[in-house]
Amino acid sequence: MKLSEELKKIDQYIGIDTDKFNEYYVYLVAKYPSEKTQIDDYIESSLLSLTTEIGKVVDEIGIKVQLMKVSEILSMSYIAKNYFHRTRQWLYKKVNGNLVNGKPAKFTDSEIKTLNFAIQDISKQLGSLNISL
Repeated sequence: MKLSEELKKIDQYIGIDTDKFNEYYVYLVAKYPSEKTQIDDYIESSLLSLTTEIGKVVDEIGIKVQLMKVSEILSMSYIAKNYFHRTRQWLYKKVNGNLVNGKPAKFTDSEIKTLNFAIQDISKQLGSLNISL
Protein backbone atom coordinates (compact mmCIF):
# COMPACT_ATOMS: atom_id res chain seq x y z
CA MET A 1 0.00 0.00 0.00
CA LYS A 2 1.29 3.49 -0.87
CA LEU A 3 1.98 6.14 1.76
CA SER A 4 -0.76 8.40 0.34
CA GLU A 5 -3.33 5.64 0.81
CA GLU A 6 -2.12 4.91 4.34
CA LEU A 7 -2.20 8.58 5.26
CA LYS A 8 -5.91 8.72 4.41
CA LYS A 9 -6.47 5.97 6.98
CA ILE A 10 -5.15 8.13 9.79
CA ASP A 11 -7.93 10.68 9.17
CA GLN A 12 -10.44 8.35 10.81
CA TYR A 13 -8.60 8.69 14.12
CA ILE A 14 -7.80 12.43 14.13
CA GLY A 15 -9.85 14.09 16.83
CA ILE A 16 -11.72 10.87 17.58
CA ASP A 17 -9.41 8.24 19.07
CA THR A 18 -6.08 9.55 20.35
CA ASP A 19 -4.70 6.13 21.26
CA LYS A 20 -5.35 4.64 17.82
CA PHE A 21 -4.07 7.83 16.18
CA ASN A 22 -0.79 7.62 18.13
CA GLU A 23 -0.48 3.91 17.40
CA TYR A 24 -1.03 4.41 13.67
CA TYR A 25 1.32 7.40 13.59
CA VAL A 26 4.12 5.32 15.15
CA TYR A 27 3.39 2.57 12.61
CA LEU A 28 3.60 5.02 9.68
CA VAL A 29 6.84 6.61 10.87
CA ALA A 30 8.39 3.17 11.43
CA LYS A 31 7.30 1.96 7.98
CA TYR A 32 8.26 5.19 6.16
CA PRO A 33 11.09 6.75 8.23
CA SER A 34 12.39 8.86 5.36
CA GLU A 35 8.86 10.29 4.80
CA LYS A 36 8.31 11.56 8.36
CA THR A 37 8.14 15.19 7.21
CA GLN A 38 5.49 14.31 4.62
CA ILE A 39 3.51 12.40 7.28
CA ASP A 40 3.72 15.33 9.70
CA ASP A 41 2.71 17.80 6.98
CA TYR A 42 -0.31 15.67 6.06
CA ILE A 43 -1.44 15.46 9.69
CA GLU A 44 -0.95 19.19 10.18
CA SER A 45 -3.03 19.89 7.07
CA SER A 46 -5.76 17.52 8.28
CA LEU A 47 -5.83 19.20 11.68
CA LEU A 48 -6.08 22.66 10.10
CA SER A 49 -8.97 21.48 7.95
CA LEU A 50 -10.71 19.98 10.98
CA THR A 51 -10.17 23.20 12.92
CA THR A 52 -11.73 25.21 10.10
CA GLU A 53 -14.77 22.92 10.03
CA ILE A 54 -15.17 23.14 13.80
CA GLY A 55 -14.96 26.92 13.57
CA LYS A 56 -17.79 26.99 11.04
CA VAL A 57 -19.98 24.81 13.24
CA VAL A 58 -19.25 26.98 16.29
CA ASP A 59 -20.18 30.10 14.31
CA GLU A 60 -23.47 28.56 13.20
CA ILE A 61 -24.31 27.40 16.71
CA GLY A 62 -23.36 30.85 17.98
CA ILE A 63 -26.04 32.49 15.82
CA LYS A 64 -28.68 30.15 17.16
CA VAL A 65 -27.60 30.69 20.77
CA GLN A 66 -27.56 34.47 20.34
CA LEU A 67 -31.04 34.45 18.87
CA MET A 68 -32.36 32.15 21.61
CA LYS A 69 -31.85 34.99 24.08
CA VAL A 70 -34.37 37.18 22.26
CA SER A 71 -36.48 34.69 20.33
CA GLU A 72 -39.37 35.02 22.76
CA ILE A 73 -39.26 38.81 22.44
CA LEU A 74 -38.70 39.09 18.70
CA SER A 75 -41.12 37.78 16.13
CA MET A 76 -38.99 35.72 13.78
CA SER A 77 -41.97 35.63 11.44
CA TYR A 78 -41.99 39.45 11.34
CA ILE A 79 -38.26 39.57 10.63
CA ALA A 80 -38.55 36.95 7.86
CA LYS A 81 -41.45 38.75 6.20
CA ASN A 82 -40.38 42.39 6.55
CA TYR A 83 -36.60 42.22 6.25
CA PHE A 84 -35.92 39.12 4.16
CA HIS A 85 -39.23 38.96 2.24
CA ARG A 86 -39.32 35.24 2.99
CA THR A 87 -41.37 32.86 5.10
CA ARG A 88 -40.70 32.18 8.75
CA GLN A 89 -39.94 28.56 7.80
CA TRP A 90 -37.11 29.80 5.60
CA LEU A 91 -35.66 31.80 8.50
CA TYR A 92 -36.02 28.94 10.99
CA LYS A 93 -34.21 26.59 8.59
CA LYS A 94 -31.30 29.05 8.48
CA VAL A 95 -31.25 29.57 12.25
CA ASN A 96 -31.44 25.85 13.02
CA GLY A 97 -29.14 24.71 10.20
CA ASN A 98 -31.74 22.29 8.85
CA LEU A 99 -30.80 20.21 5.83
CA VAL A 100 -31.90 21.73 2.52
CA ASN A 101 -31.06 19.70 -0.58
CA GLY A 102 -28.77 17.56 1.56
CA LYS A 103 -26.76 20.50 2.94
CA PRO A 104 -27.20 22.42 6.18
CA ALA A 105 -28.87 25.79 5.61
CA LYS A 106 -26.70 28.65 6.78
CA PHE A 107 -26.65 32.41 6.57
CA THR A 108 -24.60 34.22 3.97
CA ASP A 109 -22.61 37.28 5.01
CA SER A 110 -25.26 39.48 3.39
CA GLU A 111 -28.04 37.70 5.30
CA ILE A 112 -26.17 38.19 8.58
CA LYS A 113 -25.98 41.91 7.82
CA THR A 114 -29.71 41.96 7.11
CA LEU A 115 -30.45 40.08 10.32
CA ASN A 116 -28.31 42.48 12.34
CA PHE A 117 -30.01 45.43 10.66
CA ALA A 118 -33.44 43.95 11.46
CA ILE A 119 -32.58 43.51 15.14
CA GLN A 120 -31.13 47.03 15.39
CA ASP A 121 -34.08 48.55 13.54
CA ILE A 122 -36.60 46.83 15.82
CA SER A 123 -34.54 47.92 18.81
CA LYS A 124 -34.72 51.56 17.66
CA GLN A 125 -38.46 51.31 17.07
CA LEU A 126 -39.02 49.90 20.57
CA GLY A 127 -36.68 52.47 22.12
CA SER A 128 -38.56 55.35 20.57
CA LEU A 129 -41.96 54.06 21.69
CA ASN A 130 -43.57 56.03 24.47
CA ILE A 131 -47.10 55.20 25.60
CA SER A 132 -49.13 58.11 26.89
CA LEU A 133 -52.74 58.74 27.89
